Amino acid sequence: MAFAQPTASATRESGHTVTALTPNAWKEFLLGPGSGPGNSGFWDEQLAVLWKRVVAECGAAQRLADEHDIDWELAPHESKAVLALCGPDDVVIDVAAAALATQREPWELERRFAQVHRRLPSGLSGLVPADVGALRSGLLDEQDFRTSSYAVQQDRALRWLRALTGIATYLAAAHMVPAPLALDVVTTARLDEPTRDALRLPAPWSLITHDAVPLRAAQADDDELTALVEAGACVGPEPVILGGLLASHPDGQLDTTSGFLLISCLDATGKRSQVLQPAAYGDHGGGRVLYGYAAQLAFARWTAPPALPDPGPRPTSRSTLGRIAASEAGRAGGFHGVHVLDFTPPPEGPPEQRAAPTGSRGPLLLGTWRRAHWKPGVRIGIRDSNGRLVGPVYKEDAVEGLTFTRERRFFPRARVRPDLPLAPTTPVYRIPSPGAESR
Repeated sequence: MAFAQPTASATRESGHTVTALTPNAWKEFLLGPGSGPGNSGFWDEQLAVLWKRVVAECGAAQRLADEHDIDWELAPHESKAVLALCGPDDVVIDVAAAALATQREPWELERRFAQVHRRLPSGLSGLVPADVGALRSGLLDEQDFRTSSYAVQQDRALRWLRALTGIATYLAAAHMVPAPLALDVVTTARLDEPTRDALRLPAPWSLITHDAVPLRAAQADDDELTALVEAGACVGPEPVILGGLLASHPDGQLDTTSGFLLISCLDATGKRSQVLQPAAYGDHGGGRVLYGYAAQLAFARWTAPPALPDPGPRPTSRSTLGRIAASEAGRAGGFHGVHVLDFTPPPEGPPEQRAAPTGSRGPLLLGTWRRAHWKPGVRIGIRDSNGRLVGPVYKEDAVEGLTFTRERRFFPRARVRPDLPLAPTTPVYRIPSPGAESR
């Protein structure tokens, strides 16, 4: 279910090397330390929890009860890692096929819209909200909807994962991060514990998408990330992250049973495909990405999907889909119900007064990069009905609750002292020529 070991698409001229992900490191990136070979059984149990939920939420459990008199809650396996059940008269019922069938109509419609709209850009950059349909429908194919005999045991886990994630993406509220913020959102610094505890998602399932970000950027430490930012990000044969799928509990609290990262890479034939890979929440590479997505969903502002023009008497015809795809509302994600991140830069606060540290070596001589991060307690001025501040925000007469409130705000990566040169030891990458990029 995992891709092969990625290779770097850029060559280091000198200095240290961004670590290539070996199979074990790849697993640790997704699931965290200690998740080497032989330790995957617990993860099946985590996915089974979500599978039980998905079968019920998509309506398949009710269909099993209505058509076959089968109570999904009484299925024989407590974990509900069930792909097929024996119904009345010893008829074997493919649960995965029954669950997938509930989403076949929207899948077919999105696939047709993607054919009318456009093919995904070869570099997976410059994505627009209307591309969500191509990303989502590409997670399934015609074969997934057919009844399976499950004769080949090795195929069962893959079918289970494809059914689970494929259905969940169609149950999910779709979100898109604008291209300029994609790298910052993926490489957001670790959230503090109070911020994690405050995470509340807007929907039971949330799908978040964005332009391609090299997986090595999500894995990089601060120094390596600085090198990648300075060099520019290129999409080659290595895996890239295109987003994630997150779940929440009924009260909106983040469900950390499992998350999923939308990852794409080239296969052995040179064809690009995407898949949702299970990932654990935590302080490892993949876990930090999931928490970064959750923070955006919980605290950021998102614009609602625009209303589409009147589709007319044939709403699913090719000509109608073409009109929608060409419309501003269609390009803005109205057809797919996409919410778009509406980022407003945080307010400028007064400079922090810091005492010079003991033994200071003098003024700063070199600049550096600061990683994107969430900051709690940022002062936000209270405004009246006309949009004017009702009082000071930082001055002496500022009163919390009367003239300002405090919120968590997202700060993109920034050059600290951009007027100064970077350290001469900053590693440099050679950017591949355009002809070397993937198709």
